[in-house]
Amino acid sequence: MKLNLIYKNYFKALGLFSLLLVATLFLNCEDFIDVDLPDSELTGQTVFHDLATAEAAVTEIYSKLVNNTLVCGTSSGLSILLGNYADEIQPYNTGLQEYDFFQNSLISSHPQVSTLWNGSYNLIYAANSVIEGLENSTGIPDPDKERLMGEALFVRAFVHFYLVQIFDEIPYVTTTDYLANSTVSRMPLADVYAAIITDLESATISLENTGLTPFRLRPSKAAVNTLLARVHLYTSNWEGAEMVASAVIAGANLTWVPTLENVFLKTSSGTIWQLMRNQEGLPTHEAEHFIFTSSPPPNRALSSYLVDAFEAGDLRKSLWTGHVDNGLEVWYYPNKYKQFEPEAESLEYSIIFRLEELYLIRAEARAHLGDMEGAQGDLNKIRNRAGLGNTTASTEPALLDAILQERRIEFFSELGHRFFDLKRTGYLDATLNPIKPGWNSTERLWPIPESELLLNPNLLPQNPGY
Repeated sequence: MKLNLIYKNYFKALGLFSLLLVATLFLNCEDFIDVDLPDSELTGQTVFHDLATAEAAVTEIYSKLVNNTLVCGTSSGLSILLGNYADEIQPYNTGLQEYDFFQNSLISSHPQVSTLWNGSYNLIYAANSVIEGLENSTGIPDPDKERLMGEALFVRAFVHFYLVQIFDEIPYVTTTDYLANSTVSRMPLADVYAAIITDLESATISLENTGLTPFRLRPSKAAVNTLLARVHLYTSNWEGAEMVASAVIAGANLTWVPTLENVFLKTSSGTIWQLMRNQEGLPTHEAEHFIFTSSPPPNRALSSYLVDAFEAGDLRKSLWTGHVDNGLEVWYYPNKYKQFEPEAESLEYSIIFRLEELYLIRAEARAHLGDMEGAQGDLNKIRNRAGLGNTTASTEPALLDAILQERRIEFFSELGHRFFDLKRTGYLDATLNPIKPGWNSTERLWPIPESELLLNPNLLPQNPGY
């Protein structure tokens, strides 16, 4: 059976994976197109017979992340979708699918929800293919095999982490066996998080001796531990969050960026992991989709709720936002990434993890642990760089509110931080009810795509409200 036919059968059986994406994940390698193999050999030695083939497979995963789904800076990514869904972005083009997210009017057959689900599980399938291929390969040197294995395990955990924030209980898929995957079921949250942590801890071991790559374009041990610290925070493991965040902050080759103007440059010393588009010189997708030069905004702008949330004197408003003024009204847009047109060399890449998050993770964990002075110190690190004075918050509740506000301003328009923070801290309904007509508490989750439920009833029940 031809391999592309095998993938088609896999897709029909499960519905999680797009045939076209899987077919391209390995750069149209002739081994995948022309060689007849039984199912058991899909990811064996024939696939990863040398380092170049394995590298190409892993690199293509990053290409899909930055260009197509989940954390991409386009209107298919979470920065825009969840920015609309929460209180960060105001859309101006009602013909865009993101307008449904702004109105919180999602249904289980919404094409963008299905696209994100399928695209994400495609990435997971690709990561599993790499893991299985590396396990069976004898032609790749052990240090390279360990490095690539660590990256694939990290990607698998990374994508599942975002899926569990959006859909709640999900399948944690760890194989390319389509027969097994065709009957997967949703797992309890505790089991999903346990699987994420297991993959991250294994990835940490695999990447133990791997340093930061030039421009931090590949996940490192620091990237793995950044996600691990976030997982501990989201699961209320304050000791784990504080310990892992401290380890990343103290790690080699990461240094605090003292000026706001340099935080989002591709050479920033505080960047932990970033993604580059497939051609040098291009601007980030974030710049292309956020920056506008005419009024009214053609597609989207920052909401007044976000703009009004900046404290007086906060340099992030003047340096990280831009605006268009028609003499009567002012519209603001995210201007963290400033290169808007192609140039000879890209000035910026799309940042996924940066050092500032670790300080705010540690501040929140320390506040929960009763270390108010430590929490204040980490919070002030962020505030002082933005031109603001030290926090006046000194009690645990006051500090936690101050940290939540600081995260709102520091990470606006970045990968759904705001929505996830409101949800995990219990402020989602209180924040969105007054400003989102028709907001329902069940909208804290997105619907499982209807097409997936029809193909695999084990994914039932549907999330409440859909």
